[in-house]
Amino acid sequence: MMGDEPAQPESDIAVERLTPTEAAALPEAIRATYGDSYDHAWAYDADAVAERLEAGTLVSFVGRAASADRPDGPVVGHAGLLRDDILDAVGESGLAVVDPEWRSHHLFPTLKLALADWCRTQGMLGMYSEVTAAHPYSEKANLRLGAREAGFLLGYIPADVTYEAIDAGDGTRRLSVAVFWLPTNPVPTRTAYPPSWHAPHVQRLYKHLELPRHVVTAPGMELSGTTALASEELDDHDDAIITLTHIGADVVEVVEREQQRLAAIGRKAIYLDLALSDPATAALPPEIHDDLGFFFGAIVPERRDGDILRMQSLHAADVDPSDVTTASDFGAELLEYVFEQKRSAAHRGVVP
Repeated sequence: MMGDEPAQPESDIAVERLTPTEAAALPEAIRATYGDSYDHAWAYDADAVAERLEAGTLVSFVGRAASADRPDGPVVGHAGLLRDDILDAVGESGLAVVDPEWRSHHLFPTLKLALADWCRTQGMLGMYSEVTAAHPYSEKANLRLGAREAGFLLGYIPADVTYEAIDAGDGTRRLSVAVFWLPTNPVPTRTAYPPSWHAPHVQRLYKHLELPRHVVTAPGMELSGTTALASEELDDHDDAIITLTHIGADVVEVVEREQQRLAAIGRKAIYLDLALSDPATAALPPEIHDDLGFFFGAIVPERRDGDILRMQSLHAADVDPSDVTTASDFGAELLEYVFEQKRSAAHRGVVP
């Protein structure tokens, strides 16, 4: 989607905030890049876009092909920041689209830098993004902006999503994403409690992300009480995210029931979010991996008063390593760890 040269200003591109009255520009940009295959249906609805812009849960920057006789030229690129609440300390950088005819003009880095500058002035800690790993261009562009890999989510994007003028697979398998983290202000020092079997890798990933974290692997606690969770079913993606809000002694049984329910209604991939700020996460039973097949996915910094560890279980998502690209040596090592974990779960007959 983007060129491979370093980011630099473009004299023929005018960068500006998208206003609610101009919301129709985003659906037009989405359609120019993805046709009708984009996996967020609301992005095709100008009214839905306008509502998010008005509420501040979407912050958009667009690039216009400006000229002397038309300073308000057509929108040829877009980058947005999504938040659940306008008080969130971090947001998701997404909706990155560039008109196929403008892919050699460094639009993506220019627009994402505008977003990062906005986050910096607002005091936000950073942005995370789920970048298609079907091709290396997006990953390379994020690396050049100073973002770093935080994980890979396999089978996250429906197979029928297509990219205009880009070879991104044969359309028979679901696509994967690389998770990137771009800090925009200093983050607080925190204590993190990863599951014991992931602790060394989490420690290494924190070092790569330059996050000030003290990793505790054995808090010496016993799980008690009843597990509580909430599930978000992503209809556009045909997958689901289970969030554990309390980890109790019955966590394996409770997660298994929810996993089976979601698989039975056709969710192709299921993700499990754990709060690394919760000491109970370090005591998570290994059966979550060994029996239920959840394996390492990514860390999302500064979510839920700390960081989120997202694990993943693939029930009906056929993902092959050849479908997933990387753009750095660390990214390649991180992806290999993810697939090692997947193979380990598959060895026990849990995932395809």
